[in-house]
Amino acid sequence: MHHSCLPAALAALAAIVPETFATAPDGGLLGCRALVSAGMGQNVQFPSTPGGGYRSSLNSYYSLDVREVEPSCVFKPRSAHDVSQAIKIISNLPSGNVAVRGGGHTVWPNNNIANGITIDMSLLGHTKLHQSKESDTAVIASVGAGARWEAVLLEVEKRGLSVAAGRVSTVGVAGLTLGGGLSFHSGRHGFTCDNVVNYEVVLADGQIVNANATQNLDLFKALKGGGSNFGIVTRFDFATFPAGLLYGGIMMATWDHKQTVLDSLIRLIEINEQHPADNQIVLFTYNATADFMTVGSINVNVDGATDSTSFEPMASVPWLYDTRTTQTYAEMVVDLSDPGGERSPWFSLCFQNNKLVANKAAELFEKLVAECRGIADLHRIQVVLQQLPKHYAQKNPGGNVLGMDNSLTEDAILWQGQGYAQARETEGLLREKLATLTAELEAYAKSVGAATQWRYINYVDPTQDPLKSYGPENIAFMKGVAAKFDPHGFFQTRVPGGFKISHVD
Repeated sequence: MHHSCLPAALAALAAIVPETFATAPDGGLLGCRALVSAGMGQNVQFPSTPGGGYRSSLNSYYSLDVREVEPSCVFKPRSAHDVSQAIKIISNLPSGNVAVRGGGHTVWPNNNIANGITIDMSLLGHTKLHQSKESDTAVIASVGAGARWEAVLLEVEKRGLSVAAGRVSTVGVAGLTLGGGLSFHSGRHGFTCDNVVNYEVVLADGQIVNANATQNLDLFKALKGGGSNFGIVTRFDFATFPAGLLYGGIMMATWDHKQTVLDSLIRLIEINEQHPADNQIVLFTYNATADFMTVGSINVNVDGATDSTSFEPMASVPWLYDTRTTQTYAEMVVDLSDPGGERSPWFSLCFQNNKLVANKAAELFEKLVAECRGIADLHRIQVVLQQLPKHYAQKNPGGNVLGMDNSLTEDAILWQGQGYAQARETEGLLREKLATLTAELEAYAKSVGAATQWRYINYVDPTQDPLKSYGPENIAFMKGVAAKFDPHGFFQTRVPGGFKISHVD
């Protein structure tokens, strides 16, 4: 349904909304009251609404920074139709911005908004399994945009199935998938977005459309990594595959074993195409409370093998802490969960699987720890290094907008720097120091010919430009899709959260 076909009740909305709200400077409050006046009041939570739904929604965000952002109201849809009706109303108002949240697992306020309307998708958290229309044997997992990965895995595992899920229980399906998404199953199934067979999407004019291989193919591709630029996804339909038990867990050792652990990661990446069931995530951690540095490794084999050759180089490490066991994927993501509730600046880079750059990352981490020792409010500093072998990008060549089938010409490491604190002042200091470290590491990678252009949208700082890293062809493609499905730029201007394709040169 287009604007020209809006029901008379919506077309006459200005007459319904009380004049005091129509002239209020808070455009978000105008939109909130318009939703109530249109009969959607049961879905709208104000700060004063009895029951505490407004505050509980804010307190469920991962980041303390995001929890402190105060929208004019929180809108909790129960269906795609609710989202459609709300967008029809809001887009026809002269002002008022919108944020959309799925699982709420972000460290900066791109899914919450001050003096606007936050659409909290948490009531759309279902996971339903059904036979594929394309195949008598294939099963599709239809997942609501408010779901988190633990609930999804628990449901699909009841049928002996799995999906290319995220790796932390509290991470939301929507944010991870729209940004590409890495999974313990990426070695065999590629990025999480590559496993979506259909998106249900609410467009800027309120239309509910499907995007898949036969309908709206351009939108289907653009949503595979393109973030919040085209519409509000209300449902993801994922391909499933047989589930099995995983073997793995978290191990921690003293800092003097860092070289053995790093060398293991580099070797694992080199041989990963031959051993796609294996995963390794390396952690450099400084615990400020204990003034103690550790090197850690999360090792996971998705076939349940306890003796994979990929992990042999670390057999001699005397682990202080070792949780490896055989368990389901759902149990694994719970073991890796993080409750949040802190201020945590993040930065991210990607560089070739190069020992010189990996060692430089360790050296710069040591330097950062030395500079931050003694900061009273500091909780921890962490650097995460993950495998990004080039074969990941070849599972769906040309089928997403990440551009990695062209840009990831060499096996790579995905690097992320993180700081955790409670006070804003400490967060600001950590962000400044992490920005400096990131620039220095990037410059070093370039100097030794090991830089890689791609940036992971789910890990970067707001000052970084991940969409630009997708390459000029994908940038032009996404701009065209945005113009086609959102000609008035609602998602570019009225939904300011996230990275906007209109801002990319």
